[in-house]
Amino acid sequence: MLVTHSQLDDPSRSTNMPHLQQNSGHERFPYAMYNHTLGIHQVVHPRQLSRHTLFDTPISSASNPPIQSSGSTSHSVEMFVPMNIPQYTRDGSSIVMFQANTERNSLSIPLEECLQSGGGLHLKDAQEIMFPTVDRTQVQTFKLIIAWPGYDTLEYPIDIGTNEVPITRADLARQIAYHFFGFFSQCDNGRFTQRSHFEWKVGGQDGYSFHQIYLSTFWNIEGTSWSASIRVLKNA
Repeated sequence: MLVTHSQLDDPSRSTNMPHLQQNSGHERFPYAMYNHTLGIHQVVHPRQLSRHTLFDTPISSASNPPIQSSGSTSHSVEMFVPMNIPQYTRDGSSIVMFQANTERNSLSIPLEECLQSGGGLHLKDAQEIMFPTVDRTQVQTFKLIIAWPGYDTLEYPIDIGTNEVPITRADLARQIAYHFFGFFSQCDNGRFTQRSHFEWKVGGQDGYSFHQIYLSTFWNIEGTSWSASIRVLKNA
């Protein structure tokens, strides 16, 4: 089942606030609204998760093996979340990567850091313009599909800006982070019900929390529909 953001019983609906601000400028996306309704201002100071050396082993796109940290008796492991979306073969032109510029061979960045303006201190190529070939007089919004295992498939808007002020990698990461923060908040307060794949539970004492989530890539499903490749950080 596909649920659009406008159909959800969520804070933005209950406060009668719009999907996207239509005014021009660098912040068309309603960050202030999300800050207020989701309490994101409470987590804008990221945890220092980057202290873990998580990126020493290359990823195989075929098997997506976990990545283990080294140099500590307590190992941390990153594992891909198996979103319920077909992984079509891509040539790489429709994939945006997110890397930490402080980590060698980085393959992801904590979503918690991406909540900050500018994508946090560690996002590589944060100010690079995204989707330079898109004519924003025709398309100004992409759809982010979140198909977390066991939950209904959800759809959220990504504002890609205007031809004069196009979206940067940092702002793209920030919008993705805001939507995942909202998804995690809704799961935690019981508004979204999990029906299967309970090993991927979100929220509660026995589920994944937002600070465990890493953003790896943003990739095109088809048309204006996109998904994010997400990793979870857990102790081995």
